[in-house]
Amino acid sequence: MKKVFFFLSVISVSFSVFSQTAMIDQIKNQKSGTSVWWAGQDSWVIKSGDLVIATDLFLEDNGRIAPSPVTPEELAGILDISFVTHAHGDHFEEYTSRILLEKSSCIFVMPESCLAEAHRMKIPDSRIVVAKPREPFEIKGIGVAPLRAIHGNSGFAIYYDANLQDCGYLLTINGKTFLQPGDTYLLEDHLFIKKVNVLFVSPTEHNMYIDPSVILINALDPDYIFPQHHSTVEVNPENRFWAKGYPEEVMIRLSKSLKERYHILQPGDKMEIK
Repeated sequence: MKKVFFFLSVISVSFSVFSQTAMIDQIKNQKSGTSVWWAGQDSWVIKSGDLVIATDLFLEDNGRIAPSPVTPEELAGILDISFVTHAHGDHFEEYTSRILLEKSSCIFVMPESCLAEAHRMKIPDSRIVVAKPREPFEIKGIGVAPLRAIHGNSGFAIYYDANLQDCGYLLTINGKTFLQPGDTYLLEDHLFIKKVNVLFVSPTEHNMYIDPSVILINALDPDYIFPQHHSTVEVNPENRFWAKGYPEEVMIRLSKSLKERYHILQPGDKMEIK
């Protein structure tokens, strides 16, 4: 029995190493077009041409169901911009951010609500671009339209410490629009958006949950829909309101056409955006 367990353990470790190598190699080897990779939670890597950006990188293995499919060290050599939506540890993670600070030259785009944490990590102002809700700007050829984000909590309540400086981002990259709302309830700001090609949506109790996620998807009619904030962290009674997602429950409420555009990825999965 011990031999069987050891064999399975070796297979598991080997698979994890392979997965990490596969994701970074896919990113490096893509020379044209636009693709997205999911690393769990709200952590997305987007590559378009030679440009590599990421959102809310949360790559430390502690507490995860499985090891991250990519490491901060691997991303450090290729990452151009790290977008941060708010200061919670599964979105602005100290472990990942410190490695990127030391081993990369990436720019950190973040709301004012993250500055105290960034300065505590000793990220210099020269590597920070501050994003303010409803004040668009451009960086490295990307159009950035920061959106208001209002953080929720357990019991479908608005978070007591919700910060009006927190941001989501509508990014325009080579003519395609990507909406990363961050941790937020459904707001009219989201429904005002005219066109979204790629939508990342968080069907958790402390975010848009199920029905508001469906409302947003129906309103925006995206070409690609990716649920996030699920299947990443070990769920327990204390964290269930933010660690447990309901992507399947959202999918069954969608029309046939939208179901075909709805993709439940696993960490490390890639999708080409056409």
